[in-house]
Amino acid sequence: MKRTLLLLMLFLSACRPILPISAGMSEEFTLEPGQSVNIIDQDLTITLDGVTSDQRCPAKIECAMSGPVSVNVTVQAGSEPPEEFTFQTFTDNDGRVPEVEFQGMQTRMSAWIYTIRIKSVLPFPQRSISEIRDSEYRVSFVVSAK
Repeated sequence: MKRTLLLLMLFLSACRPILPISAGMSEEFTLEPGQSVNIIDQDLTITLDGVTSDQRCPAKIECAMSGPVSVNVTVQAGSEPPEEFTFQTFTDNDGRVPEVEFQGMQTRMSAWIYTIRIKSVLPFPQRSISEIRDSEYRVSFVVSAK
C-alpha cells in the first residue's frame, strides 16, 4: 500500500499543471517551459515553448569556445494571431545575458508595440550540456514599450 501511494504521489507531482503568472511592464519575470505570463494592463501573453539548443561551454570544462543558447516563445497580443519567436544569445556563467549586442545573436524581439528582451537562461551547464533536462530550464524576460 505504501509503495502504491508513493508511486501515485510521484506521478501526480510529475503531472502538476504549470500555472500562468502576471508581470508588469519593465518588470523581469521568469518562465519554465510551457508556462505563460500575462502582462498587467496589456493584452499580451508570452509562453515559453522551450530551450531548443544549448551550446554553452559547461563551467567545469575547458572549451575552445562557448556557443549560444536558443529559446522559443509564442507571443499573442489581444485577438492577433500568435507569433513564434526564437531568441539566440550568449550568457555568462551565471546565466545572465550580456547588455552588449553580439552580431548574429537575437536578444530582443519587437512584437506589435512591445519589445521583449531575454535576460537570463538557467541553469548554466556545469559538467555537460546533456545534464540539463528540458523541464529544468528557467528563462527570464522583460517587456517594454517600443
